[in-house]
Amino acid sequence: MKQYIALLALIASTCLSQAGDAKSTAKFIDSITVAPVAALKTQGLAGQSTFGTGLALGVGINKFVSVHVTGLAYETDNWKSSAVDESEAYVSADLTKFANDTFIVSLKGGAVTDWNEGDYGLAVGLGARIQLSKVLSIGSDYSVRAWFAEREKDSLARLFVSYKF
Repeated sequence: MKQYIALLALIASTCLSQAGDAKSTAKFIDSITVAPVAALKTQGLAGQSTFGTGLALGVGINKFVSVHVTGLAYETDNWKSSAVDESEAYVSADLTKFANDTFIVSLKGGAVTDWNEGDYGLAVGLGARIQLSKVLSIGSDYSVRAWFAEREKDSLARLFVSYKF
């Protein structure tokens, strides 16, 4: 929970620092992304997999770094579990850009909460995305997650379509 409060404080300070004039506000709004997500959570690193869907919201801090929050619901009990089974807050940093910024490889790391188990963890991973236009991209990322409670590590593979305002 402390990580989410710190993330909200970071986003709020970014908003306040960039909201000085109309031009800055427009630039900040242009850095917001919304992405529907399809996810595959795998127990252990090669165990049983569970399909999930969700929504990711992000804001660009600068040209290379962005902060994101994601809510995911998994196909457990025929989709009868809670509306949000897991949440994730993470920072993504673009490592390399190829072909006039159309193919981008990034590193991600952050905190994860499993609301059904009441557990918290850390996640690190790699991602790649293809910029289809100035506002639309498709991408995928893979992260390994270590939980604070005594449970096995798991992994999360995601596929997303991102829209930038």
